[in-house]
Formats: sequence, structure tokens, C-alpha cells
Amino acid sequence: MRIVTRPSVVRRRRPMAAAILCALALTAMAPAGAGTNSALYRFEGNRWLSLDLAVEDIRADTIKFEWPSTVLGIKSGYKATVKVVNGSTRQASIGIAIAIYDAEKRLVGAGTTGTKLGTLSPGDTAEFSVDFGSVTARLTTATQFHIALETR
Repeated sequence: MRIVTRPSVVRRRRPMAAAILCALALTAMAPAGAGTNSALYRFEGNRWLSLDLAVEDIRADTIKFEWPSTVLGIKSGYKATVKVVNGSTRQASIGIAIAIYDAEKRLVGAGTTGTKLGTLSPGDTAEFSVDFGSVTARLTTATQFHIALETR
């Protein structure tokens, strides 16, 4: 039995070039001008709560948890409405994430929302709805929530 071997080709590694390519790829994936802020608050259902949450001049002003929400008098689930004010001089895309916890700090619900098409114009206010539709069994035990605001 004859074993044929091929000469191996030795390639020079270029770690600096690879590092530069990785850095460029990561920079391209990050949204330009994105900013994020978050805060933890005491939960209260069925009333407007003031928020002290802003990214530069764009702020999440108030939130209302509708526990449970209704459509034409029929219970339709759990949702939160967040009012966002663009006090900046630029158009902004908005992202909002909310996590809800019980007294033992266990996660009992979460949801996200944001601008889908278009942006929030300077000086404008918009309401964003966050539905908590898939995990609802323990939402009635909510005692606090964490909200994050992201602008792009």
C-alpha cells in the first residue's frame, strides 16, 4: 500500500487585517447615533405614571398599564401605552422594551415596541402600545417594571 502525501501550503496569518475587518463589520452593524437609557419604577395599573427617562432630548414621558385592557367592554389582554416626546431637532426612530417583575423580583412579563415605518419628528409626541399577550398568568402579581428607551 502506497500513501501519497501532498506538500502542505503554509499561509501567513494576518491578525491585524482580520482585526480591522472585524472592527469595520461591528461598526457597520451598530446603528449610527443610537442611544439607550433605562430605569426601574414601581408598578401601578390603570393610571398614568410619570417617567423620568430620556435619551438626550427625546423622553418617555408617561406610561399607563391597562390591566386588563378592554375593547368594547370585553377583556382583551394586558397592555401598556407609553407617550414619547421628541424635544430634539432631529428625526428619531424609537425602540421601547418593558420587563415586569413581582415582589420577589421574578420576571412575570415582557414586551417591546417602536417605530415600524418612519420616524418621530422634532417637537412631536407619539403613543406606543406594548402588548403582553403570550405570558400573562402572573401579570396580576406585578410590583415593579423596568423600561428601556432606545433612539436611533
